[in-house]
Amino acid sequence: MAKRKNLPRTPDSMTDAELLALLLQFTRDDANELAEKILAQFPSIADVMEAGKEDLAAVEGMDDDTILLLRLVPELHRRYFLSRSRAETRLTDSHDYGSYLLPYFYGARDEMVYLLLLDGAGRVINCRMLGKGTVSSASVPIRKLVQEALTANAAAVVLAHNHPAGLALPSKEDVEITLRLREALEVMDIVLLDHIVVADDDFVSLRDSGYLRRL
Repeated sequence: MAKRKNLPRTPDSMTDAELLALLLQFTRDDANELAEKILAQFPSIADVMEAGKEDLAAVEGMDDDTILLLRLVPELHRRYFLSRSRAETRLTDSHDYGSYLLPYFYGARDEMVYLLLLDGAGRVINCRMLGKGTVSSASVPIRKLVQEALTANAAAVVLAHNHPAGLALPSKEDVEITLRLREALEVMDIVLLDHIVVADDDFVSLRDSGYLRRL
């Protein structure tokens, strides 16, 4: 493992290339050269942090230890925001739901479906990932969604999924599955509070957006 060098100055005064090279010094002796190659292939630090293993491996000179190091950074970032979200005691409105759920989709390259399970006072029981698909689809049966709510003894739930390659705008299919899920849950005396659609760092509430005024 490469020997870590002392910081030349504070991190916030460094360029993207300098920061990346400093990070790479933990695994590489040629950190500056490799940092230049990475940034030549990826337009921004965000693209580097969101790159998949295969994309990173395509950079000349990349090795498994460096790929792991680069992928640890966004994962730590994601867990930091998750730990902040979990500090909330009660979720009472769509802004709370979206803010709580947003970190679960941080850095996601595939479409994923989560079900946020709440008790009668709005306290979080659990948040379960129920499906993961390609960038264009993630199919989860309504029966599985209802079963998760029943197993957790939830009084209310919030459905959430992401649009990795698009805008946080609900599709016709999003609205249809929300209506179907609401009907299935009503039979079990469980409330569907909202359906949150996430894209990048943004989210839209179907309840607040006017798509489902009856919710």
